[in-house]
Amino acid sequence: MKDADGYLNEIRENLKKIQSQGKVTPTENALFGMIDGLAGLQMATLERMAELNRRLQALEGSAPR
Repeated sequence: MKDADGYLNEIRENLKKIQSQGKVTPTENALFGMIDGLAGLQMATLERMAELNRRLQALEGSAPR
C-alpha cells in the first residue's frame, strides 16, 4: 500500500493527463462523480472515527482507576 502522498501524486498526474486532452468523455465524467462520492464518504467516515476517538478518550480519562 502506498502512503497518502503517493496516491495524491498519482491522482494529480492522471488529472494532468486528462486535462491535456482538452475534453472529458461521459465515461470519465461518470468516474469523476463516483470518485467524488467515495471521497465524501471517506471524509465523513474519518470525521466520525475522530469524534468517536475523542469521546472514548474523554470516557477513559474520567474513568476511576
